[in-house]
Formats: sequence, C-alpha cells, structure tokens
Amino acid sequence: MEAEPVAMQTSDSTMELDRPVFIGGTGRSGTSVMAELLHSHPDFCLPGHENKLIVERAGLKDLVQQLGGRYDLVRNHTVIHDFVNRALQLRRFGFRDRQLNEQMERIGKERNLPFQQAFEIIQRDNPDAKGAMHAVGQYFGAIHYEACVTEFVNRLTAHVVSEGIVNSEGLLKPFFVARVFSRAEMLAECRRLLERLYGGVVRNAGASRWIDDTPQNFLSIDFLHDLYPKMKFIHMVRDPRDVVSSFAQQVWFPSDELLAVSACAAMIRSYRALKDNIPADRLIEVRLEDLVHRKDATLERIAGFLDVDNRFDGGIVSPGGAHIGRGHKGFDPAVPAELRRELEDWMQLHGYA
Repeated sequence: MEAEPVAMQTSDSTMELDRPVFIGGTGRSGTSVMAELLHSHPDFCLPGHENKLIVERAGLKDLVQQLGGRYDLVRNHTVIHDFVNRALQLRRFGFRDRQLNEQMERIGKERNLPFQQAFEIIQRDNPDAKGAMHAVGQYFGAIHYEACVTEFVNRLTAHVVSEGIVNSEGLLKPFFVARVFSRAEMLAECRRLLERLYGGVVRNAGASRWIDDTPQNFLSIDFLHDLYPKMKFIHMVRDPRDVVSSFAQQVWFPSDELLAVSACAAMIRSYRALKDNIPADRLIEVRLEDLVHRKDATLERIAGFLDVDNRFDGGIVSPGGAHIGRGHKGFDPAVPAELRRELEDWMQLHGYA
C-alpha cells in the first residue's frame, strides 16, 4: 500500500531523525515483532519492514565503502549502477509484468498461499522475469521514493555518459562518473537521503524517530553507528534451535538444517566480533523468549534503553505467534550436536544450553 499524504502532525522542532532505532538478528529471531512493538509507541514510526537499501547488497553501505575510499573510476561506476538497479527493483512488490502479477494473485488465492510462496512459484516458472519479493518504494509512496533516489544519485555523480564507454568488460551503458568524496562526506550524503525519505512519513505519523528492522543490520552495527552516532540498536536473540528450524522452512533458504546451523553460527561469530566496538548505551540484546514470557519487565527495559516512557502495546506479542520451542523436537540428531559444536558458549551465555 502506498503512503497517502495527510496533514502534518509533528513539528520539525520535535523531530529526531538522527536518532533512529535499528533492529537486527540472524533472521527468524523476532526482528519484525520488535519493529511492530516499537511502532505501537507514539514516538516511533515504521513505514515498512526492512529497508534493504541501507546495509544489504548494492545499498548505502556499499556506496560508502567504495565512494568514500580510494577513487577508482570503473568500481565507482559499478557501485552506483548497482545501487540504481537495486533501487528500481525495490519500487514495488511483485513483477513488472502485469500478467505475471495476476497469475501470482490467482495462485495465491486458489492455493491459499502467502505472498512469498506465490512469488516463488511464478519466479521459478519465469526465471528471466523482473520482480521483487520485497519493496521499499511502496512504503513511502512511489513518487516520493523515486524523487529521493534520483536526487541522491544526481548528488553522487559528476557526469553520466548516456552512450556509455567500452573497456575490457565490454559496453558499460550508461556510465556513471562519480564525484570525489571522503568517507565523512559520503555518510553525510546517505543521512541526507534517509532523512528526506523518512522525514515526511515520520512527521505525518505524529512520531519523531524512525525504525528499520532489516535482520542483516546486526552484521553492520559498526557502519550504522558511523552513519548515526546517536542511533540505538536492538539485537533480537532467539533459541538457535528455533532459528534453524524456521530457516529451513523459508523460500529464501535451502531446506537444509545443517546448512542453517553453519549460516547462523557464522553470522553470530561476525556479530560478536563487532559488538564490543559499539558503546554500551547504544546496543541492547533482547531474547524473544523474554519478550514473550517476561513481557512487562522486558518492555520496561526496552523503554529505558530507548529513553521513552513504556507506552508499547504489549498485546502485539503472543506466545502462539512467537513459536517458542518449535525447534526442540523433530530434528535430525546431527543438528543439536552441530549446534553445540558451533555455538555452545553462546547458547550458555544466553540461557539456551
């Protein structure tokens, strides 16, 4: 659903766009539930789940890393080109072909399938079709989103060679010639984009701060802290047995529980190597199990961390929806053993041993 213009409800003087809340975790760890919970508070606004233009592939993190470093003409072109294509892909849910969207909607209704599963069926039958299982533009309004992205790209480029150039890689068309930036200047450009993108939606919601719940955020907490030094980060933690069980059931991951163990363990190790570089008052870890079974105390803890009153709608969190304990049975016996081998100390630290 596209955002519709409404009357302003928050004055610019009370906006705190430089104090976003980022949520992250392995995936299937409660990031979406936490985002919905924060969104229930009048101070926070979640325009939509998972802004994949920030830390994921071909997003702002990649742009800062490349354009804020040593100048390299072709690599700079490539990172801008990839960002433009990614941003275009994320304008709307579904396929660019209207007939494929109609087929997807019909299959979803006939088989009672959620969007992702219906999308997967159509994509596998039409491997060359352009589409998006996730979107960003629709959350902000397509016109506003495209205007923000276009302005941002224009600020990054000194010149666009519309006919392209030919080099050892072939024809690169169009060819983006990047401006020269320091890392600090690139971070400032990214903040400018995000605050323009989020500002109107946050203001219209009567809120003052925005939320992003892309799971991969927790592997980029150092970048996010550089981007917004006043940010707050919530790392959602969940029993890895439940995470692995859920991973193996998703369309976006192979149906292989041992592979899920390896992937989750690798992500957790990467996070642990990063977390100690973040100031203690900027990062909190919240167990999904505590959010369900120790709700009142956990909500108070979250409110204190975010410097707000506890005005969250606790009814958003339910034991049934959280599927606590789903991975404690039915595993191949090799899976628990592999989890202990990979994550025994981490599981003990968080009370999962």
